[in-house]
Amino acid sequence: MKKIPLIALSLVIFISCSKDDPPKTQTCTTSTASIAGNYKITAVTYKVTATSAEVDYMTLLFPDACDRDNVYTFKTDGTYQIADGGQVCSPAGNDNGTWALTGTSLQIDGDPVILESFDCKVLVVSNTDIDVTGDKLKLTFTRQ
Repeated sequence: MKKIPLIALSLVIFISCSKDDPPKTQTCTTSTASIAGNYKITAVTYKVTATSAEVDYMTLLFPDACDRDNVYTFKTDGTYQIADGGQVCSPAGNDNGTWALTGTSLQIDGDPVILESFDCKVLVVSNTDIDVTGDKLKLTFTRQ
């Protein structure tokens, strides 16, 4: 009878000392295939100069709620589509065009934008010199 508690204690010690496997992390490479997917714009910020504070520009750039829920689909064939999300605008906000990844920049309809970061879930792009020399507009796309 004394062996049962000793075996149980040994089992508890063995289990509590077992090594947990670290969680597997997904390696994210920046490529056309990894960027391809459906996104929504979740943040828009603007800076007048490099040292000024970022200002939330979401409602200024997209004043209508029907534009803020649009779905942006980047396809592996180098095309994109913008489709009205939950709220449909009148007229519809659907659009399409081309995109390409070139090093650390994207070409959207032939215009270069800076690829600031991409972690396979969130894509952040920016453009400078929008209104004045040195300003910066940054858009954050979140994969859906």
